[in-house]
Amino acid sequence: MTPVIKRLQSKLPDLPIPDRAQSLVWNFDQQIKIMDADFYRQVVAMHPILNIEYSILCTQLRHSFSFPDQIKKDVLVDQIISALILAELLELVHLHYLNVPREVSRLRRQQAIYRNLLVELEVYNFSPRGEKAIEVGLSLSQQIRDTTLATNWYRLLFIRSKRALDFIDMVGTGSASYKKFVLVLDQYANPFLAYFAWCFYIPRLSTNLFLILKHTIPGPWMKDEEHILGWIVRFQAQLNRRWFEVMNDSVWFGVGLVNCFLLVGSLSPVGMYLAIFFYVFDVANAALRAYIELNRLFELYITYTTMQQHELNPDERKIIADYQVCLANRINFEKLRLGLTVGNTIAILIAMGFAAPVFAINPVIPLIGAVLLVLICIISFTLTRMVENYRPKDNLEPPTNLEKMGFFARQDTSIPPSPELIDAPGAS
Repeated sequence: MTPVIKRLQSKLPDLPIPDRAQSLVWNFDQQIKIMDADFYRQVVAMHPILNIEYSILCTQLRHSFSFPDQIKKDVLVDQIISALILAELLELVHLHYLNVPREVSRLRRQQAIYRNLLVELEVYNFSPRGEKAIEVGLSLSQQIRDTTLATNWYRLLFIRSKRALDFIDMVGTGSASYKKFVLVLDQYANPFLAYFAWCFYIPRLSTNLFLILKHTIPGPWMKDEEHILGWIVRFQAQLNRRWFEVMNDSVWFGVGLVNCFLLVGSLSPVGMYLAIFFYVFDVANAALRAYIELNRLFELYITYTTMQQHELNPDERKIIADYQVCLANRINFEKLRLGLTVGNTIAILIAMGFAAPVFAINPVIPLIGAVLLVLICIISFTLTRMVENYRPKDNLEPPTNLEKMGFFARQDTSIPPSPELIDAPGAS
């Protein structure tokens, strides 16, 4: 049994762990379908950490498939069984309780690979599942989220570049053409940006709020399985997925609305101070997110460290240590990713301080702040792309080189079609 399943069983004592000594027919998927509501209240509450553990396990499996000579057959089999257990459990969570069809479809594709490998290894036999095909379709909420993330960089770069152009004009270039260009740009861009500042957040904010209410308030749209969880569990599950975006979008939607309609004319300086104040909130929000996400990983690492310390079998201790290596790699990546986000918000706050109206007496100071904001946007965009290259790979594909090994050798010489590449769900 892998350390992941040991930890899961300690949290869910009723989890029906498959036992090869009792049966070679896999029935875990059938057993978890009949578990009661109390069981799934626990599973739904801990689904963020289950997603993380499953992703890390996929990273470990990817390594095992790439270096088959470094792993024993029984250890590899345990990893595949553990991945299948988590994939089937998470499938039910995303199907009945979180209602995320794209994740259900992805998990089913992954399960097909695990099942094929276990059959090939002559470990388990599988009965036809007879399940209905999942209709993924177009996920409007995911499209809105992806579009918001993709366009936000260009929105920020445009706004900050325009602010820099305005301050360059205030400092004075001696060019009548440049001054005329800025006047024309202000005439058309300022009204648009005033409305765009709050309209930009409406799609993602309204979608997240709608989905929170939809999954919290019972109605004919809700499945029976989700309904019996209770509104508190449903509400917490949705907050776990959406709290950061809701807090961020709510604040900046409100700030944009106030600055557009109330703090205008002579009150514009107050609007700038308001924006600076909420950039302080931005730093706090980013730091809180980093704390929550890293704390989950640190608690996991401590759990496995304790498990290893109490384990007397040296082989089992090595198995735990191997999983901790993958977990440590994920922790290091998340430190880098979340640290960049916090550092970026702090840098923006400092640059915004230069734009405070108190420094307007000398336009050079606000100009420095405006140029810094543009540079921060470009540098942050570049570093974010670079950091993503260090993300531990959890995309999984069926092994090909393992066929040369004895326990993966095929009885016939025919070459089967290559299954498609699949991706494991990331930490969210």
